[in-house]
Amino acid sequence: MTQLPCFAGYANSRVHLLLLLVFVSACRPAAPSGADATHAHDEAPRLPTGARLDPAGTQSAVGNFPLTAVLSPDSSQLLLLLNGWRQQGVQVVDRRTGAIMQTVEQAAAFIGLAFSPDGRSVFASGGNTDVVYRYDWRRSHLTLRDSIVLQRKDRPRDPGRRYPAGVATNKAGTRLFVVENLSDSLAVVDLATNKVLQRLPAGRYPYGVIIGDDGVVYVSSWGTAELLTFVDDGTGWLRNDKRIAVGRHPSTLLLSSNGKRLFVASA
Repeated sequence: MTQLPCFAGYANSRVHLLLLLVFVSACRPAAPSGADATHAHDEAPRLPTGARLDPAGTQSAVGNFPLTAVLSPDSSQLLLLLNGWRQQGVQVVDRRTGAIMQTVEQAAAFIGLAFSPDGRSVFASGGNTDVVYRYDWRRSHLTLRDSIVLQRKDRPRDPGRRYPAGVATNKAGTRLFVVENLSDSLAVVDLATNKVLQRLPAGRYPYGVIIGDDGVVYVSSWGTAELLTFVDDGTGWLRNDKRIAVGRHPSTLLLSSNGKRLFVASA
């Protein structure tokens, strides 16, 4: 296998999903038994090859398949987005002790997790549910506030059509930018009404989104080797701007503290 397809891009195919689960299960090390179980927590994790990985720092056991992590506004907590087939949702972890303080399960999740600029709300992608969950953040605790519906379903078990991935807000906290992985689009949501104001083409299997200090919106196009940029057209609406060539399968994005450099993970 020379190229692994995007997980979300194959979410509508039961055959590919089954193959993916088999692949992931085959790669997971077997649970320790007997004498090995006694020292399981004292030893470095063992790979399927038999080799062990020595951790560079402390390790904390958390939920299933944590793909995204963001710091709380005061940096005392770490919020994780769990994306596994057994458990999906948001988990709050104490940074000092590594203890799990709260777990909020969702019907689905995928990549997107962000605080509002005022630090009072958390937005989490609902993946296959085609919604973004909005939580209130008070005293290091999450409480579900509402859901932003990107695509209504005729039946709850219908597959997702939008499949929200990365999420980000503007500085004013009035707009939520949602990357829609399966519909190859960027949705702009009015947070006062939870209504989608715009949808713009965003490459193939768009993944992450980040906003510069100048208001430029950057989206990684996982299915290509490009970043797409979006700018204000002068009337408060976004328009597609230039494309930036990067490494293959760009995924997570990070701006430097001064906003002058954009770091792109090539997957």
